[in-house]
Amino acid sequence: MELLTNILSEKEFRDELRDAMAFLANRGVRDAAVAFGFAQASPGLEDVGVRYTVPIADVDSFIVDRERTKGFRLGVCDCWIEPSDLDARFHFCNDRDIHFTSESAELLDSIRTHWRTKGFKIYPDDLGTV
Repeated sequence: MELLTNILSEKEFRDELRDAMAFLANRGVRDAAVAFGFAQASPGLEDVGVRYTVPIADVDSFIVDRERTKGFRLGVCDCWIEPSDLDARFHFCNDRDIHFTSESAELLDSIRTHWRTKGFKIYPDDLGTV
């Protein structure tokens, strides 16, 4: 199943990247595959779709380095983060919303609760308010 947020501000989006890595680290995840998507604003990304294995603690700095050296822009280009040994995937979308996919009801409920606490709108919304 997939959950997604409303469109977030740049600050919320970047903050949620750090929070998502903390969420994974708290579940014992040590590393994740990180892949970048193409956007017309960043034609220099020659390795679109290539999965890089990155320690969870380094994902944020890895993405910042990509922005500095390759022209990648978080929230303008897609970024997929698939944790090792966990049934989950984060998609930090080029529209500046976040998709979370998992077959685990526990993980979905945890993310839903976290996002709800932050005041994000969640789709689909199980409260029937959207």
